[in-house]
Amino acid sequence: MDSRDVALQSVLPTVMVPRYSELEELATPGNRLLMAANGVWLEVCRAWLYVRLPVAKPASIPVPYGDVSEEMRFGFGKLPKAMVAQFIELARARCPNECAAWVVWNSRTNEWRLTMLEETSVGPGHVNVNLPALGEDEHMVMDLHSHGLTEAFFSRTDNKDDRGATKIAGVIGNLDKPEATASFRLCANGVFVPLQSPIGQEGSK
Repeated sequence: MDSRDVALQSVLPTVMVPRYSELEELATPGNRLLMAANGVWLEVCRAWLYVRLPVAKPASIPVPYGDVSEEMRFGFGKLPKAMVAQFIELARARCPNECAAWVVWNSRTNEWRLTMLEETSVGPGHVNVNLPALGEDEHMVMDLHSHGLTEAFFSRTDNKDDRGATKIAGVIGNLDKPEATASFRLCANGVFVPLQSPIGQEGSK
């Protein structure tokens, strides 16, 4: 095999799911494709996340593989609602301009911090930022940005930016109203999974 193919396939290896024994879960950070009787699955492992999601339908012919099931586990427990609430207040102060922040988890201390991102260009319809460096044992878990006066939704630009990322993405909108709207999703190497908003508002999406 060409060395370039070896390099490419090492980034996203493919595993045949055994039929008569348990699949050993990916235990170190990385991504795999799982060939199973019930379709093709994406498996993603990070210090803060383990997820297994279907990405393609089963083959139309018999295959010598076993089945797998959908799985999503967070290594930190519950999402940090206080960090999201803090971001909402900071975003209200910047409204109608947009803003962005990271919610960072330390896997050694189990502590969280909110980092507002340095803006290179900002306005009511956009925000461009510099991405900060993380310390040892730190992981960017949640990527937040605001929509100012407009409703919370994921734009085509968001979809493009999030396509290769593994993170929780959140958008906060309608910041001029008593109850902001919110939309959250898990981004797992190109697969987007809607998540319940951690701010727990009736107007959230």
